[in-house]
Amino acid sequence: MALEIDGLAVLCAIAEAPEAFPAIRSDVTKAAHALVTKQLKAKTLDLAGLRAVRNALGPQPLALIVDGLKDAEVKALATRLDKHHPDLKDGPAVAHRRHLMALAADRDPVAPPAARAKPARGPIKAPGKGSAKGPEKGPGKGPETAKPASKASPEPAPAKARPPAGKPAPADALASAAMAARPPRRPRQQE
Repeated sequence: MALEIDGLAVLCAIAEAPEAFPAIRSDVTKAAHALVTKQLKAKTLDLAGLRAVRNALGPQPLALIVDGLKDAEVKALATRLDKHHPDLKDGPAVAHRRHLMALAADRDPVAPPAARAKPARGPIKAPGKGSAKGPEKGPGKGPETAKPASKASPEPAPAKARPPAGKPAPADALASAAMAARPPRRPRQQE
């Protein structure tokens, strides 16, 4: 009967002593990419899970992995985590990637639109008509010269979420991901 090994412990050991495993360095990179990609594609991944992945990896390695995902996968993930964002349905792929990284960096998703209130039932007045006695007579009055009802102003676009006070705005991780990637943490060895 084969015993199961603790995969995380083995991966941690490989990360702590990469010089002992020079022949598998590229395999470790591929495996790490595949594992994080699988986590991002998981149906159970929610916003808190995405933020936990970002906190564990850092913004640059996550940005590199998100950059490696297919456009459709990024769009599906971004729209699943922020269902009510108006620009995600028709936006370009780079906008989906940036929005996903912003969500991972503490941007709040767009709130669902408020339920529309039904108008109160009551007497409906036609525009241009006077009181119940009938239309007003006289120059400049009546339906011929009545001003059209002004259209209701559209709701303002939702404001972009800002980082909490005291936190700097997240840098565009996609633009500098390759330049600032950090290696995994290694414990100090005592001499």
